[in-house]
Amino acid sequence: MTLDILAVPIEIGKKIASNRIVYQPMECNDGDAEGKPTELTLKRYRALAEGGAGIINVESLTFTYESRARKNQLKISEETATAFERLVREMKEVNPNPLIIFQINHSGRVSGSAFSKVVSLYPTGDSSTHILTDQEIEQIGENFVKAAVLSKQVGADGIDFKHCHGYLCGEMLRPANTRSGPYGGRFENRTKFFRETTEKIKKAVGDDRFLIGVRYSFYEGIPGGFGTSGPEEVVEDLFEPLRFARMIQEMGMDFINVSAGIPALTPEIVRPTKNYPEGVYRHFGWTKMVKKLVSIPVIGSGYSYLRDGKNDLKEPDPSKKSIFYWAEKNLRSDSVDLIGIGRQTLADPQFAQKALSGNVDQIHFCTACGGCSVLLRSQVEVGCTVYNEYYKEVLRRIRKGS
Repeated sequence: MTLDILAVPIEIGKKIASNRIVYQPMECNDGDAEGKPTELTLKRYRALAEGGAGIINVESLTFTYESRARKNQLKISEETATAFERLVREMKEVNPNPLIIFQINHSGRVSGSAFSKVVSLYPTGDSSTHILTDQEIEQIGENFVKAAVLSKQVGADGIDFKHCHGYLCGEMLRPANTRSGPYGGRFENRTKFFRETTEKIKKAVGDDRFLIGVRYSFYEGIPGGFGTSGPEEVVEDLFEPLRFARMIQEMGMDFINVSAGIPALTPEIVRPTKNYPEGVYRHFGWTKMVKKLVSIPVIGSGYSYLRDGKNDLKEPDPSKKSIFYWAEKNLRSDSVDLIGIGRQTLADPQFAQKALSGNVDQIHFCTACGGCSVLLRSQVEVGCTVYNEYYKEVLRRIRKGS
């Protein structure tokens, strides 16, 4: 098997990714009580660094424990900065080549009510959910800026300003955000927070070599979700997602990472499984549309399900079903610039190194069993429950109710 383009370096902003494989951000809920990386966290990221991807996205980092999605979510703040400096240092000691991107996030209405405050931009039907004021939204913007500056200070190569999967910034974009005032209603208002915060981040960081990009959900699959034409619509209308892609480039950002769906509500859109294998084709199509519209690098998603071709796609030719066939095909046809993998990095953090060195037969392929998702929903530490004995045992305890 020849992987000609996957191995080719690519310029992103003013930096170079050594190959076209991107390890997507995967929340693993293994921080300490203050949100600092633990030894388990450090072990995970050393393994990812050793794995040889061109880019490693460090999982969704909150900047506030007041509202967070995971009980032990990693937190980027002044109190945790030294710990994150160590994380980056140890990753670069293992392998100095990958670009390290911190994904910065506010959980919004996805915050866990059992241990934090659930907030939203518009009413959810739950009277216990706090609706943010304009002033609170502005403060959240300032906190994003601080988190970006800290990310640079501790050694990250850039940030992903997270706008996907139902979290606060993704909620901001959707037509269902009909709040009055400057942050709801018209598309211009729903993107105001993004534009203003991006400008502030760029100014505060003050370094055009520091990468700034966005991962966003192209189509959420809920009434009034992003990718529809109105507050109660659910049918795909991709005018606004494409308009947003153009805006990202116009704001001078360095990359776009295309995703879709909301894991808690529309999981089959986010991550294709045997129940809906054709979902990979939708991901490829969405990414292709973005790629045609912009000139900055575009990262695609949905590849982990394909594995080595042992999947449920209806393609009769087995050689045209694998992750490598589709990665090379999409890169060669200029439908995407980089290939993002998420669940596959849990199954085998050495994926990139094995693939690019020709040792495909040694890869532990993700089976899309969903065990890692069970762990995440259960608010315990997350890893592969097929190949890793530690996480197998964690899953057994969950299922036994202990």
